[in-house]
Amino acid sequence: MKNMGWLLRDIRRLELIETPIEHPKDNEVLLEVIYAGICGSDLHAYLGEHPFVKPGIVLGHEFVGKVIEKGKDVENLEVNDFVVVEPSLTCGTCYNCTHGRYNICKNLDVIGCTKTNGGFQKYIKIPAHKVYKINDIPLKRAVLTEPLAVAVHGVRRSSFKPGDEVLVIGSGPIGLLTTIVLYLSSAKKIVLVDVLDKRLHLAKTLCPGIITIKPEELNSNLFTQEGPDLVFECVGVDQTINMAIEYARKGTDIILMGVPKEISTAKLIYIQDRELNLKGSLMYTKDDYLIAIDLLRKNQLNYEALITHLYPFDKVSEAFEDILKYKEEYFKVIIDIKGE
Repeated sequence: MKNMGWLLRDIRRLELIETPIEHPKDNEVLLEVIYAGICGSDLHAYLGEHPFVKPGIVLGHEFVGKVIEKGKDVENLEVNDFVVVEPSLTCGTCYNCTHGRYNICKNLDVIGCTKTNGGFQKYIKIPAHKVYKINDIPLKRAVLTEPLAVAVHGVRRSSFKPGDEVLVIGSGPIGLLTTIVLYLSSAKKIVLVDVLDKRLHLAKTLCPGIITIKPEELNSNLFTQEGPDLVFECVGVDQTINMAIEYARKGTDIILMGVPKEISTAKLIYIQDRELNLKGSLMYTKDDYLIAIDLLRKNQLNYEALITHLYPFDKVSEAFEDILKYKEEYFKVIIDIKGE
């Protein structure tokens, strides 16, 4: 039994490598990876544009698998369980870890992003407490757990309450999943902005009644009270960050969910002048993950419609290039790691 994985060797260069299969320690499980999703942060790393993810790692932090071996102290999982993985590895001792915010651990390691190789490989060893059973959820749908948990965390980080009017900027996977969470949480009005018609159409199909517009159509008069009650920025470029700042009603929240460049030209003067609350949102905690799993289990809308393309394991490089080339046609791309 060999372990094969796709290493990000350099910018726009993925290399298939063979690595030893590591048997789990007492509190770990060994997973056979079945499906793995390609995230926007994977693309940023592939292009050399991610401020924290560098070449020299096997990417992939959105994945599902099957337990094929477990350590002797693992009690809540059994061999042959289908699972999803929460990819944050934390120290457990820093201030935030001991105060319920381990997603911003001082020594945070993200599987498939920083130090530990990720899901674009055949087998992976994971601490058991980072693994959740999803035996009753279709595996392709379950691949959406990680990005959905990002959306859940962003909404929970905000001041959102049912009946609010919300502006969401960007309808990529995170923006659309954030829209879905808001929709299922009884937002009174959701205005979703993007430049791509197909993404806006998909959002409107999944969440009937939301308002989908192009950036040039955005106007504060779309909202009842001089603008939205809060704004979710889900792109991470200066243009859309400044759009969020410009259209936020005075005194409201802006949740920054996109990954911006290290140096920004955001108009921070308006953050001060208008008493805007600019909040970052990073990843998730266990509660967010459990909520995401529950939403996927309830299946209140057609989550599978977000998955537009499936590539075999030997075509990972082609998948990355195709996403970049056919941006308007692609939404969520999944790699069939096992070859189902």
